[in-house]
Amino acid sequence: MITIAEPLDLDVLRIRHEFLSMPDLRASVDQMAARIGVHTRHAHQMLEALVDEGFLTHTADNQYVRATGATS
Repeated sequence: MITIAEPLDLDVLRIRHEFLSMPDLRASVDQMAARIGVHTRHAHQMLEALVDEGFLTHTADNQYVRATGATS
């Protein structure tokens, strides 16, 4: 059976890689946008998607960090 999946966003994979390769990384939307070379709005959407997925959490000081127990 063939199922239709959401398209992969390579920038999301790049952000995930950044947090996997540096588990203690804390980054704001602006910092991540600059780090991977995308617009701030796009970075915000991707970071929030990773929060919704449970991979990242958004801290009170507007930083994104790996969620406790997130492995992939």
